[in-house]
Amino acid sequence: MKFRFKFQKLLDLEKFREEEIAKELKKVQKKLHEEQKMELLLKSLLETRQSEMTKMLQTYADASAFVLFESYFTKLNGDIIAQRSKIKKISEEVEQVRQRLLSVFKKRKLLEKLRERHVKEFDDQEKRLESKKLDEIATNRFYYKHVRQKDVLE
Repeated sequence: MKFRFKFQKLLDLEKFREEEIAKELKKVQKKLHEEQKMELLLKSLLETRQSEMTKMLQTYADASAFVLFESYFTKLNGDIIAQRSKIKKISEEVEQVRQRLLSVFKKRKLLEKLRERHVKEFDDQEKRLESKKLDEIATNRFYYKHVRQKDVLE
C-alpha cells in the first residue's frame, strides 16, 4: 500500500503561495532599493549644486542668481522629503509582505512536519503488518512441521 497524505493539496497550495509572496517581496525590495538610490541621487545633486552656488556667488555678487538657486534648493529639499516619505511607505509595505511570507512559511513548515509524522506512522504500521505476516508464516510452518512429525510417528 502506498502512502497518501490527505493534506497534500493544502501543502502544495502553501508552497505555491510562499513562492508567490517571495516573488512579491523581491519586487517590493527592488522598488525600495531604487527609491533609496533616487534619494541618494537627489542628496548628491543638492550638495553639488550648493557647492556650485558657493563658487558662483564668490565670483558674482548677483542677487537674482542667489534667489534662483535658493528656490531651486527649496524644490530639491521638498523632493528629498517627498522621497523619504515614499521610502518610508515602501519600507512598511516590505515589512507587511515579509510578515505575510513568514506566516505562510510557518504554515507550510507545520504541514511538512505533519506530513513527516504521518509518513513515520505509516511506515511503523507497515512494519507491524509485515512483522505480523512473518509471525503468522513462521507459526504456520512450525504447526505443519510438528503435525507432520506426529503423523509420521503415529
